[in-house]
This record gives sequence, structure tokens and C-alpha cells, in this order.
Amino acid sequence: MTSSERLRQRIIAAGVVLVAAFAGSAVYDGWRLHQQITFATERELGNLAKALAEQGARNLQAVDLLLRDTGEWWETTGRALAPEAVAEALASRVVGVSQVSVLTVVDAQGRQRHRSRVTGEPLADVSDRPYFQHQRQGSADGLFINEPVVTRTDGRPALVVSRRLTAPGGGFDGVVTAIVTLQELQAAYSALALGEGSALLLTLDDGTLVVRQPEEPGMPSGQRFPELTALRGAPLIDRSVSPVDGRAKLVAAVGLGKRPLTLTITRDEHHALRPWHDEMRSAIVRTLLLATLVVLTIAGLLRQLRRLEAGEAEKAALQARLQKAQRLESLGTLAGGIAHDFNNILGAILGFGEMAQQHAEPGSDMRRYIDRVMQAGARARVLVRRILEFSRSGVAERLPVNIQAVVEEALAMLRPTLPEAIRIDTRLEAGTAAVLGDGTQLHQVVMNLCTNAAQALGDAGSIAVGLDRATSSVAQPMLHGELAPGTYVRLVVADTGAGMPPEVLQRAFDPFFTTKKLGEGTGLGLSMVHGIVTDLGGAIDIESEPGHGTRVTVWLPVCGESEAPPARPDPAWPRGNGQVVMVVDDERPLVELAEELLAELGYEPVGFDSSERALEAFLADPQRFDAVLTDEMLPGMAGSELAARVLALRPGLPVILASGNVGAALEQRARDAGVVALLRKPLGLQELAESLAHALDAR
Repeated sequence: MTSSERLRQRIIAAGVVLVAAFAGSAVYDGWRLHQQITFATERELGNLAKALAEQGARNLQAVDLLLRDTGEWWETTGRALAPEAVAEALASRVVGVSQVSVLTVVDAQGRQRHRSRVTGEPLADVSDRPYFQHQRQGSADGLFINEPVVTRTDGRPALVVSRRLTAPGGGFDGVVTAIVTLQELQAAYSALALGEGSALLLTLDDGTLVVRQPEEPGMPSGQRFPELTALRGAPLIDRSVSPVDGRAKLVAAVGLGKRPLTLTITRDEHHALRPWHDEMRSAIVRTLLLATLVVLTIAGLLRQLRRLEAGEAEKAALQARLQKAQRLESLGTLAGGIAHDFNNILGAILGFGEMAQQHAEPGSDMRRYIDRVMQAGARARVLVRRILEFSRSGVAERLPVNIQAVVEEALAMLRPTLPEAIRIDTRLEAGTAAVLGDGTQLHQVVMNLCTNAAQALGDAGSIAVGLDRATSSVAQPMLHGELAPGTYVRLVVADTGAGMPPEVLQRAFDPFFTTKKLGEGTGLGLSMVHGIVTDLGGAIDIESEPGHGTRVTVWLPVCGESEAPPARPDPAWPRGNGQVVMVVDDERPLVELAEELLAELGYEPVGFDSSERALEAFLADPQRFDAVLTDEMLPGMAGSELAARVLALRPGLPVILASGNVGAALEQRARDAGVVALLRKPLGLQELAESLAHALDAR
């Protein structure tokens, strides 16, 4: 190791240690601050809960003393008085206890006999109330707090606190009740400053909610929270997740003395730790700035060291790294570059060919030659589309596809490529069953399975291809995926080849796994099949053993019925009426082609080979253009950006976007920009005519 290399290592090590020290210090400071804030919040909640619980216990004791005193008065004096005198005496007793709304005397049969004030409600039978039944069956001395009810005394939700009345002979003589309305409880607690993200809950011992401050929509009194009562015997402060909003909270739960009530104070952990979050964000920024400064300093020192190092070995290493990076970059952009170039070439071929096709005499040799050119161009268009669909992320557009027609087409393409000694036996009985998917992807599934089967046979053997409907009444696990109950089309591809051992069978659908020789397979075919089938909600089963061939079964859900697409007649395209259409594409031949196509359709095209020049023309006269047709992949300003800018100036203008690489990301950008139609290049005359006419009509 040279001295310069040792020095470089020491500089890097020093930088790493320094950055680690900064980060460690920030983490330690953050931990200490977290502990301090948490402790302070716990202490605040605990003290507040204790104070409020003590106050609540005193208030409840005052109610109990009122009931005791009223009971003794009734048993010694009150029962002998006239009703008017009893009501007046009850009213005078309530005056000193503000939390009691009504004081009521109930006889041994459960009938209300006297009230401390007139409520507008008739004296009611409360013999079915839990508090009456409890006192009738209970001891001679006992305070009972009923869960929140709508009282028959004044028709409002309230707590009913009661005590038993004793007859002269010692028997049950009824109850005396004090009504504490939930509205008054709510008002008493509403004046408290609990802090942001905090709440107060008063519950019975069984978790029944009495009152919550602040009130929570959708949380009525009477709802049960047994987990809060469970905290009453635990340590004062606890952490839990709220069953109401699912947020983590700090909780302080304290009982109201020996009474069957629990007062709970909660605070969202997020709100409690907000100062900590703010400080940690600042600490992270400071640490990143310091780390950046250290890294830049180290980078400068290393750059100086590299300038001191010379020699052919270093140059060769740099050259090798450069070449490797260039190769990787070329591989990464290959699919997109091929698609873009092919689409530009195909656009010109198919566009001018389509125009020539319209002008050629039907039935003539020239028309026949042009038809062959268009057929070859269409196959090339499908090929480019398959390359794009394999190389990009996102799903293709899904439509009902007649699966039997796809299988028949794939087999028709496959047969001429196989050796004569390989036989294909078919049994296609799916009829008009349709699968919701993309025809090209389904075609790939069939072709990949059949091609793998043919390669397993070598030069001779047979392939059996079956297609029918099947119904699954229960869920069935498959080798790849699970078959849910429903109706499916079942595609079976079986061969008489050598088969696979279990260890190969388990990896058959793994990406890049292949048993072929180097250069003869990529290992992507069956992986693509697995991805497509899974994406369509299907499942795959595979059976194979050495010497007995392989059988692959693909299950795809049926979405309905679909006939095979009929042969399309010569189209009658909608035409324009002199509307001015801006055309933007960085390829001048494609601009000229689009101008020819649009002029043929009755429009007045204005072409640009630069999005910047197109925008300048639009800014000069925004009302000149009736529609815009633009490519997406443009140097400088992309087509979707151009669309957004012209629509910002003139909302409602029909803008059509075209691209050879249409995926989920581009579809989202087009929607965000306000594009009315997204076309796949190369453009067809009918597709262009229909899209443009529809966009102008919908304006």
C-alpha cells in the first residue's frame, strides 16, 4: 500500500468518525429531550388527573351527603308531610348542591312521588330502572350510580345517583335519587384548559362512558371502554393506542376515591412530543450540514491527492470504469431507444402507406402490394409494443378478450416454426368466454408456454393444448397462487419431453432461471407468464417428473362473453371542417406526415418540430388554434408540459398526446395536464380521425 493510499484511508476514516460523532451527539441529545418532554407531560397529566379526581370525589361526596340527609329527613319527618311541603323541602335541600338538577323520592313500588322542582314531565314508574332494582335488593346502606340514561324526570341524559329508603319496620320503602345531567357535567369540564390533543373521560367501573371533553362525534355516552377501567389499578401513567382514532396516547387514569368512577386524561403522543419533533428536525438539518461540510472537505482533500497521483495504471482504471458505465447506460436505454426509433420509422411507413392505401384502386396489384406493406408494418408495431410492455412498469389497458381466438392465433403463428416431427394436438372448447386483460399479454402467455414445451421436446414429440371452462366452488391452493371460487377458463399445455426434477420444478417460474445452455435462453419467458397471470387474478399449476413430460395449467377468471373480432371493413373516417390543428414532433418527417394526414381529413395543420417554437406561436395568437396534437418525447419541453402550459392560457382547448411508450406514469401525467386523449404511436389514420373529431365535438 502506497503512502498516498494510506493517507487517503486516514482522511476518510477521520471524516467518518467526525460525522459519526455529530450523529451520535444529535441522537443522544434527542433521546434526552424525549425523556424530559415525556416526563414533564406525564407529570402534568398525572397531577391534573389527581386534582380533577379529588374534586370529582368531593362533588360526589356532596351528592351522597345530600341523599343521606334527605333519606334521614324522609324517614323521620318527610313522609308525614303534605306533598306541597315535601316538594318545598326537597327544593330547599338542592339549593346548596349545584351539580344536582332534580331530587326525587320514589316509593317502594317504583312510582315517583315527590320532586324538588316541576320538570314538565309526569311522575313516572321507574321500577324497571337498574338503580331501583339494585336498591330494592341491596343493603340498607349503599350509594348506587346508574349508567347514563335519558331520565323520565326531565327527559335529558343524566347520571342517577340513589340511596335506599327504609320503612319504620326496617323494610324497603323506596329510594331517593339525585339527577346529575350530562350537560351540566360537560359544562363543568368545558372550562378546563386541557391542552392541544388532550381529552378528559369520565367512566364507570365497567368502562361505560359518562362524559368526554371535548365531545367526540360518534362517541355517545354509554359506549364502553373497559381498557380505561383496567388502567385504574395500573401505574398512574400508561401508553396505549386509542380504540377511537387509532393514535398513540399518554394516559393518566385515577379513581374517584372508592366510588365506581374513573377519571382519565389522555394526550396524543404526537402533540405531546411536538417540541421534540421540531428540535429533532433542526438537529437533523444541523447534522446534515456539518456532515456535508465534512464530506466536501474530504472530497477536496482527496481531489488534491488524486491530482498528485499519476501513471498509466490510474488512467487505465479510469478508462475501464468509463467504458463500463457507458455499457450499462446503453443497456438501460436500449429498450426505450429502440421503441422511439422504431415508432418514428413505423409512423412514417404506416402513415404514408395508409394514405397510399386509400388512393390505390381496390383489387389492383398496387392495392395488394400496399396491403402487404401495411400488414408487415402492423406486425412490427405489435413487436415494438411487446418490447415496451416487457421493459416498462405498469399494466396495459384491460378489455374483454376472447381467449380462444388468442390461442388459435398463437398456435397458427407457432406451427410453421416447429420441426415437422413435433405434433400439436388441440382441444379448444372455451367458445366465447372472455378474459379481462390485454390481448398481447395473453398472446405472450400462450406463446411462451408452447415455445417452452417445444424446446423440451427437441426434434420430435407432441404438444397437447387444451382450453375449456371450469368452475371452482371452493378456494384451491395452486403451485403459484390460490384459486378463488368462481368461473375460469383453463388453459393446459402438456408435452412429452424429458420432464423436470422437483428442485427445477420449484424454480421454473423464477426470473432469469433457465436450464438451457448459455446464450440459448434468458429465463424471462415463464417469469413473464407468472407476472401476467398473477396480475389478471389467475393461478398456475404445474406437474412434471423426469421421463414423463410436463403439464402446465393456467386458470384465468372469466369476465363474460366476447365474440372473436370480425374482419374490419374499410373505415368511413370522420372529417374536419377547416379547423386549425397545431402539430408538434421533433422528427420533421413525422410532422410532415401528420400535416398530410390532417389535410387529407379536412383540417388545416400547422407543424412545428420544437415544443419551444410551438409555444411561442401559441403565445403570439392563442385563439388561432382549434386543437393541439403533440408528441410526448420532445427535447427540452415534454409534450405533457406543453399541454399544461397551453391549457393554462386557454382552458378547454382539446389537446391530444402521442407516445410510443404509453404506461401508467404517462397516463397520470396526461390526466394531470388536462389532455383529452392519449394515443399510441405510430398513429393510424382512423384512430387519429376519430380521436380528433371526438375531442372537437366534446369541446
